[in-house]
Amino acid sequence: MTDKLRNQTLWHALSIFRAIAISVMLIAPSHAVVVEPSNAERRLAQLIAEELDRRHLASDALFDARRPMVGEMILNAIDPSRSFLTQADLQTVDVIRLPDAIERGQLESIYRLYGLMLNRSEARLDYWLETLGRGESGLNLTDDEYLPIRDRESPWLNHPSELEDLWRRQLENQAINLLLADRSFDDTVKALIRRFDSQKNRLEQTRPDDVFTAVINAYASAYDPHTSYLPPADSETFNINMSLSLQGIGAVLQTEDEFTKVVSLIPGGPAERDGRLKPADRILGVGQGDAAIEDVVGWRLDEVVQLIRGPKGSQVRIEIQSGDDAPHREIVLIRDRVQLEEQSAKSTILEIGPDNEKVGVITIPTFYSDFTAKQAGDPNYRSTTRDVRRLLGELREQGVEALVVDLRNNGGGSLQEAYELFGLFITQGPVVQIQSAGGRTDVRGDRDPEIAWDGPLAVLVNRLSASASEIFAGAVQDYGRGLVLGSQTFGKGTVQALLPIENGQLKLTIAKFYRISGLSTQHQGVMPDIAFPSAFDPNEIGESALDTALPWDQIRSLRYNRLDVPQARVPLLVDQHQARIATDPNFVALLERTERARELSSADAISLRLEQRQREREINNQSALDIENARRLALGLERLGSFSDLETEDANDPDPNEDASLVESARILLDDIAINPRLAGLSAVAP
Repeated sequence: MTDKLRNQTLWHALSIFRAIAISVMLIAPSHAVVVEPSNAERRLAQLIAEELDRRHLASDALFDARRPMVGEMILNAIDPSRSFLTQADLQTVDVIRLPDAIERGQLESIYRLYGLMLNRSEARLDYWLETLGRGESGLNLTDDEYLPIRDRESPWLNHPSELEDLWRRQLENQAINLLLADRSFDDTVKALIRRFDSQKNRLEQTRPDDVFTAVINAYASAYDPHTSYLPPADSETFNINMSLSLQGIGAVLQTEDEFTKVVSLIPGGPAERDGRLKPADRILGVGQGDAAIEDVVGWRLDEVVQLIRGPKGSQVRIEIQSGDDAPHREIVLIRDRVQLEEQSAKSTILEIGPDNEKVGVITIPTFYSDFTAKQAGDPNYRSTTRDVRRLLGELREQGVEALVVDLRNNGGGSLQEAYELFGLFITQGPVVQIQSAGGRTDVRGDRDPEIAWDGPLAVLVNRLSASASEIFAGAVQDYGRGLVLGSQTFGKGTVQALLPIENGQLKLTIAKFYRISGLSTQHQGVMPDIAFPSAFDPNEIGESALDTALPWDQIRSLRYNRLDVPQARVPLLVDQHQARIATDPNFVALLERTERARELSSADAISLRLEQRQREREINNQSALDIENARRLALGLERLGSFSDLETEDANDPDPNEDASLVESARILLDDIAINPRLAGLSAVAP
């Protein structure tokens, strides 16, 4: 046998041995974790199932219809990216009967799967560390392979050897992500080894209640995504579970696969004021002051929260990434509490057209009320309605002809403020209906006959306008009080309450919001009269993006008097709008950026060839720069020289006159006045 043939034979034998060894490790790891439910957890599972059946808004027919999917939802909670369990593993469990097992407190088979996932998680980390230990020979970043994007719609893999191949591709993708952040190969390997060692330590610290909470919340989420069990914890962790809001920087976070993702920013918080952190950004690392940034990929959400939090006035450094191939960016924020002053409504004036016609803009970041000052009898307590009434008076004195209420990114707040604010634009009438589980309907509305603004009105919304914002926008639309412009709103139309139970609390949905027309704001949200392009993918952000969101429905309409029928003028307004935006540099740039974002998000696989990923990033960065420079050229502004200049520009305070959606809303209002000059006053028409 020649040396070459002998070496080939030996290499082949080693490859086979290694594949068998990995498969054995996957099936029966040497340090297998065994997870067993306690008697207390069995009883608690039965109790939670009984309370949900008794008290949840959708406890009857809807849950019965969803029962066949509960088992699959539990599997998704255990292995959301389908990276650990195989088809063979699932054959050991009667998936269809898993909800029945939970209701009987029989958790053994579910816990066994969870334990298997933990063992496979450790096996994957061991495999990654072993691969990295081989240096450059362990990673091949030059071949034309792809990592399929795996989610809950992906098929389960058939064999442990397929898991190993998936893990290899996942490792190569993580390496490429760091190399694209301008790290050397050696630095990349060291960073990944630190990351995976940290993840192993955290995996070994899995708490017993982690398993129970994950399993029971997968069951509870079949009722709706806002229903969950909250285990016993101190008040700090409780607040995280309730709102996921970070008092330190003012952000709402959630876990997505191995990443901590930004869901939204709290108005008036440090992150929102800074302007660089955006919804859907990933938090990759956190550092305190001048200390080194600690990698947090794979960390528990509460651990990331604890790292970001800190004393008011202290500095936190956050490493973020906007997408797989986006550059890593570091931002420095000063921790602070969200101040009422920062959340308060603010006004500005746009001067539009050749005649510089004045259109007032009132931006409302949230619906707020200083309840403490109000209860103390302070006659000057702050609230949304009070502040907007004052701003309307100031705008009227400055001679504005029309008004845009900007509710973009307004996630809601005080329900009372929503309907009292709408009362500033009508004499009297109902604003919202609230229907509870028993079918009882409570109507809230405006009883004050005073009108603070009777002129032309538009409401500007986007996908992050939710809850109280949707109630206000829906009332404007139902009464015909003005136009709703922008994109489809979030669709959060449910009410939750806390129920103390043995060993924790249960947060469950008890009621639903309905518009006075009887239409629900749930799931569907409010559809604008004239749609603008949206920067947010509705498949990723919004109530309808949640698998078990309660459906849209409707109830009986209330009696109310429509004030106008602006929808009758919408076809003509749309024609004028389309003709104008075709040549408006700001709106053309908005359309192009939105279309480009949709193209990038539609990919179903990621290249594992470093050179190709570098080229794709360069193309994407150049595309963004070209779009911005085309806008600047059309407006007679100075061109930007590089993509880094564009990033710096994006972090600056935005100019309202360059806000394409805001300016176009003002123009549409002026078009509406031209079509119907009598808009300055209200006159009731038949419903």
